[in-house]
Amino acid sequence: MPDRRAFKLLSWFERDRAHVQLVDAATEGRCIVEWWDEEVTQAIEDGFLDRHDLLGSALAYAASVGLIPEDLR
Repeated sequence: MPDRRAFKLLSWFERDRAHVQLVDAATEGRCIVEWWDEEVTQAIEDGFLDRHDLLGSALAYAASVGLIPEDLR
């Protein structure tokens, strides 16, 4: 599992809008993975995102599909 300190989770939820984005903490701009609106809802329903641990679950998902660069593992 990647070191949680190397990443930052940006998220917001407002009425029918939602955004969850995992970024490299060192650059705060290098997007690793992101979900918008219905994608957020679907990822939660499918078990890829855990509403109670968005950072941990986003990291686990990104690592499982090879989105975490080798230098950040």
